Amino acid sequence: MKKYSNKNTIAALLFAASLFVVSAANGAELSLPVNIESVGKLKYMVSVKAGATVIIYDAENNEIHKEGIATQKLFNLAGLSDGNYRMVVLDDHKNVLTSKSFTIKTEVKRDIVAMN
Repeated sequence: MKKYSNKNTIAALLFAASLFVVSAANGAELSLPVNIESVGKLKYMVSVKAGATVIIYDAENNEIHKEGIATQKLFNLAGLSDGNYRMVVLDDHKNVLTSKSFTIKTEVKRDIVAMN
């Protein structure tokens, strides 16, 4: 009888441990509810699990754009002048979820072409 109860105890502990691992994995997933991803020149995709506010600041910390998003939004920054910027994603309670800094710099390339 003692061997049988030890096996049940071990099985119950393993089951409880597996629930904890699944719960911890779900918690880790919830702690990263936002992503800012570069998807091309001067384009960023912002993805969130729940609604959020995206604010873009210039180098002097002036707010130049503010927009609420539900789950996903593509931001095309081609209309911005050269300079340093920061994109901040806030939750509904105005807590910063994440931010990303970026620099826009126009580069002029010159080529020489030989003519016969």
